[in-house]
Amino acid sequence: MLHNIYSARMLACVLPEKEPGIAMNLRQIEAFRAVMVTGSATDAGKMLFISQPAVSRLIADLEHRSNLKLFVRKPNRLEPTPEAQALYREVDRAFIGLEAISRTADAIANKQHGSLRIVAMPVCVDSFLPPLISEFSKQHPHVSIELESAPRIQALDLVRSQRLDLGIVSLTRREDVGLQVRRFCQQQAVCVLPAGHRLADKAAINAQDLADEPFISLSRGSPFRVRFDEIFARAGITPTITIETRTQRTIYELVQRGAGLAILDPLVTDSLDSEVVIKPFVPEVTWNYAVVQPESAPTSLITQSFITLLMAHFHCQEDA
Repeated sequence: MLHNIYSARMLACVLPEKEPGIAMNLRQIEAFRAVMVTGSATDAGKMLFISQPAVSRLIADLEHRSNLKLFVRKPNRLEPTPEAQALYREVDRAFIGLEAISRTADAIANKQHGSLRIVAMPVCVDSFLPPLISEFSKQHPHVSIELESAPRIQALDLVRSQRLDLGIVSLTRREDVGLQVRRFCQQQAVCVLPAGHRLADKAAINAQDLADEPFISLSRGSPFRVRFDEIFARAGITPTITIETRTQRTIYELVQRGAGLAILDPLVTDSLDSEVVIKPFVPEVTWNYAVVQPESAPTSLITQSFITLLMAHFHCQEDA
């Protein structure tokens, strides 16, 4: 249907005007092209699954409509006139363009054409997202992918304003406003110690255990840090913060080199392989991660395909 409508619009600009009431028929153009391709009305009929007399009638109607002599009738073939050759060049350009449009439509439908714009918190960018995006890119090699790293509040703003397609963030209910939310995993805080540390034999680490230890923390203002500052305050502990930095991956590497202890998200510890000691932190502290999208924006096939891959990676079902 798209093919026929588009052909009609393009060719209407090519054919000369005739008196009102006589309109170009889409089948006429198809018959003309088929004759030009095959060289005969009989073969054109086979190409279009119609009879040879039907092709001849369509060509005669087109000649009347265009006021052009398009073919010289010869035994067993139709010889195109110079006018037919000129018209065919325009018709063929239209069909080639339509074939390109058709291929693009098929690619979009098969999630092989388009773009995906993601914003994620640094902890996600530093852990599971690189291998996940790599896998998605292999499955969708012609999809353009943009990945930005931003703190949670900024990431949520970028998604709400529809500057990016989706966000991957830790989330509380207070931040659900204006967003579609699909939670995909829950994490529980762990304490990370250098190999051979004196606390390595403990089953779990609490705030009191960290009172006199060199402690590596996220920078002030981080929601993750605020949460643990409150836990230390309730326990009457003032941790000895020797290093502050902006990413948990950097903290992990500092712990690995013996610079101190830290409380981290398992997303980071599970994605890196090194000789550190990882212990549960008590009291238990948990939080959820979610994919967020603008509430009012429809989900593209490409975006949905990525979300499906993400959910499968974390072995969970998508929210209804």
